[in-house]
Amino acid sequence: MQSISKQELRKIYREKRLNLSNEQFQVLNGELISRVRKWDVARVSTVHLFLPIEGNREPDTYAIAEWLRHTYPYIRLVLSRTDRINHRMHHVIWDDSTILKQNHWGIPEPQNGVVVSAKEIDAVFVPLLAFDIHGNRVGYGKGFYDRFLAECGPQTIKIGLSLFDAEPAITGIDAFDVPLNYCITPRQVWTFSIAP
Repeated sequence: MQSISKQELRKIYREKRLNLSNEQFQVLNGELISRVRKWDVARVSTVHLFLPIEGNREPDTYAIAEWLRHTYPYIRLVLSRTDRINHRMHHVIWDDSTILKQNHWGIPEPQNGVVVSAKEIDAVFVPLLAFDIHGNRVGYGKGFYDRFLAECGPQTIKIGLSLFDAEPAITGIDAFDVPLNYCITPRQVWTFSIAP
């Protein structure tokens, strides 16, 4: 079984994303969002989302937010604000009064709102560049999400979103890397462990 390092995968998958035509991206994104909409949210009351970085060809999580707000209006949506000095994320309820502003990396972040604890979050949609068949993920390399996910409760469901399929294995996984419970792709939903 071939395994690839995180650094190599970051380069490969950044290029794969950027090489998608607009039509290819729209088709893959549409299929991915369709699979997300089949997710059973019966036991979920607070969902953390990331918002896509413009130009990075990330999944359209605005569409997920719209679906959740329309279909499950009782669910609280949460976004994070990055604290670059302390390498942490602060989590804020995202509602109609939230002001969004792009941070240093081009990520839209809330500038106001009610702060919630990571332990209050039932499910987290996790950004990634690549993932493997064991639920390990490769992010952008800053470690913010691994620190955040480690602060969540044991019941928190961690769901990756990927336009591409799983790699056989990723090398360089360490104790600080928090694995996913699921990863949703345009072709299938990968299950890595049974969510509580």
